[in-house]
Amino acid sequence: MYWKQWLQTLLSLVVLLGVLELLLPAGELARFAKLVLGLSLMLAVLQPLTLLVDPELLGVDLAWLPETGSAPYVQDRAERLRLAAVRALLEEGGQELKAQLEKALAGIEAVQSVRVELPLENGAAPVRVFIDPWEPATRREAEQLVSALLNLPLQHIVVLAWPE
Repeated sequence: MYWKQWLQTLLSLVVLLGVLELLLPAGELARFAKLVLGLSLMLAVLQPLTLLVDPELLGVDLAWLPETGSAPYVQDRAERLRLAAVRALLEEGGQELKAQLEKALAGIEAVQSVRVELPLENGAAPVRVFIDPWEPATRREAEQLVSALLNLPLQHIVVLAWPE
């Protein structure tokens, strides 16, 4: 169980038990009901400890993957996840990110001018970088820098000569 889900379950259980405790009648029955409510809360708190006790629960079950060609399938899913993360990053801080990329690319030796064009809404569009002067070595260095900064594969980065 994920920690966020566990904490959400725990908090909602505490609220529910608090409401139930207020609704309990006074007397002998209330003592036993409070005992049961307390035990259920204690079990919910101790639930993550089952991961420490049972090492089999820590194993990753990949039975849901198709038998043939599972590696390309996983790589495709990982690529889609990476692109979704980059798309979210571009949507949140597009202009600021663009300025930071241009500043980092301007630090490359022999680059005099640089301009970065980030894809707006379509995550499939490549990041376009215009550099002056354009040389193969400078192009490779710019591609690698943008790839590292955005955590983006090289095939989604295009380095072009500065438009005249």
